[in-house]
Amino acid sequence: MYENIMKNRMKTYFIIGGFLIFIAAIGYFVGLYLDYRYGVSSNYSIAILIFAFILAVLFSFASYYNSDKIVLKLTRARPLSRDDNPRVYYIVEGLSISAGIPMPKIYVIEDRGMNAFATGRNPSKGVIVLTKGLIENLNDEELKGVVSHELSHIKNYDILLGTIIVVFVGMITIISNLMLRTFIFGGRRRSNNRSGGILSIILLVIGIILILLSPLIATIIRFAVSRNREFLADSNGALITRYPAGLASALRKISNNSAVKTANNATAHLFISNPIGKKTKSLLKNLFNTHPPTEERIKRLEEMSLGVGV
Repeated sequence: MYENIMKNRMKTYFIIGGFLIFIAAIGYFVGLYLDYRYGVSSNYSIAILIFAFILAVLFSFASYYNSDKIVLKLTRARPLSRDDNPRVYYIVEGLSISAGIPMPKIYVIEDRGMNAFATGRNPSKGVIVLTKGLIENLNDEELKGVVSHELSHIKNYDILLGTIIVVFVGMITIISNLMLRTFIFGGRRRSNNRSGGILSIILLVIGIILILLSPLIATIIRFAVSRNREFLADSNGALITRYPAGLASALRKISNNSAVKTANNATAHLFISNPIGKKTKSLLKNLFNTHPPTEERIKRLEEMSLGVGV
């Protein structure tokens, strides 16, 4: 487990570093394009490179400390107190003690879909988010299975990596769109020679390719949250409750109604089950799905249960 925690921390640093390099490279590329289009000094591209790098550093620090708040805003989750729902509060409290971590804050999404996710910077800042449909439709053993799964994500530091990825995926998409708009609506170029026209076309093609590939880039980044992490959280969660069949039964119910209206492609990998649901129409849905097949997860949990509760 400690090895997995260390790997998650290293991956987080790697993704932040990669994001800084990506932003700096984009800034330099845009600077070169503007140098050509408006005939300014080549120092202009260096200035944009430095500005983009500084902006990326500031954004990375902001993401590190505020990414959980951003995710909670995106999903429209609200705090859940002990008085609001004593059943959920005491389940989370008891399982947190069993897991050996501070009790996380509890949030709820007002949605009939059945789903859940965890977020936060570290175990002391952990947050568990449950949908209203999940709370109302699962019995105690099933709800304990879901909560223990999310507590495992918190304990393994999956939450920091997954939450930062949400912010970076959104930034990559925004930057790609801004680049394309710059190339198309950047005004008339100063040079009218043939070679300059060819260069302009090449740069425009590169911009179009980047904007078209941005969803793929975002998907690759989300793959940093490996499907194996879900299997690991299932197993660790089962160890916390000592009842794997509870989570298996919960996953079976969730798989039939996992769609959450406030979820999107950037936050989908955080949830215990794909929250986009049947709305996804990609031909490569199975290939690029950030969640392992529910049937396989249930099968593994039932094998762990040795027939108890199955």
